Amino acid sequence: MGELKSLGRYQIRGVLGKGAMGLVYDGHDASLNRRVAIKTILTRDLDEATARDYEKRFQREVRAVARLNHPHIVQVYDFGTEGELAYIVMEYIEGKELKDHLAAKEPFDLGAIFRMMGELLDALEFAHQAGVIHRDVKPANVMLDAGRRVKLTDFGVARITEAEGDSADMTRAGAMVGTPSYMSPEQLQGQPIDRRVDVFSAGVLFYQLLTGKKPFEGSGFALAKKIVQDDPAPPSSIMQIPPAIDRVVAKALAKAPGRRYQSAREFAEALALVREGKFVEEASEAEQEFWNEVKDSDDPADLELYLAQFPTGAYVELARTKMAELGAKKS
Repeated sequence: MGELKSLGRYQIRGVLGKGAMGLVYDGHDASLNRRVAIKTILTRDLDEATARDYEKRFQREVRAVARLNHPHIVQVYDFGTEGELAYIVMEYIEGKELKDHLAAKEPFDLGAIFRMMGELLDALEFAHQAGVIHRDVKPANVMLDAGRRVKLTDFGVARITEAEGDSADMTRAGAMVGTPSYMSPEQLQGQPIDRRVDVFSAGVLFYQLLTGKKPFEGSGFALAKKIVQDDPAPPSSIMQIPPAIDRVVAKALAKAPGRRYQSAREFAEALALVREGKFVEEASEAEQEFWNEVKDSDDPADLELYLAQFPTGAYVELARTKMAELGAKKS
């Protein structure tokens, strides 16, 4: 194939990058006089089944994103085919993938991390409310524009939760879709999935933003075993950050979907409370059991023992208040 000059009504001005399926072009829509990004797949070198699958992904992305008009989601404008090429025309973003920022070890202060996570979770909540599960949330699919605002992109493996032909087949038992380091346990195990897989993936990304490291490292079976069985080191053990953030991360990365934040909005609300210094941490099972034993005690020593064992626990303020009340009674 010679140098590409145009696709449909779109002029090709250069190459922006290489995607998993083909090239991404810098394009111009002469009709509307706007710059666009054009993602392509070249089916010539693919076998018939693979080519058909990739084209379905393109069509799925168009269907998914066409319903998502949101400031933190890259808009899709058009879809077409020309010869051996299928293409999607998208909003052009002046910026870089979050993956590139992380690879360059660019520092993000805590305020910027909270803002970016808020924007990402807002985009995910909007998508979920529209019946779209992204299924591949990762730094390569998060763009930061010139103002470092989040733009979620690449809905090529998204699941549209209404019955819509092949979308159901893509999530049948045994199907595994996504990027392993960012996948939830249920995705890795080929179990039925819902919007909480995106919550988990966002938790992985949050951990990486906080620490510069992925919570689960490795490849193949070793990586899958860690995601399914192991808890990562608390972020505060790696970086100097408020311990309350550890609890938020732990809940976002809970192995069982039912123990996770049940929505992107709930995750975002927890982050907002941490930022405002109002976060109430959930007690661990050990702490809850200990507290249940001492909460009705009339002996301040029992409460002092709780405070010594759980100095940042969920019931610290309650224990101190009760101790003050017991002290007042004795005096």
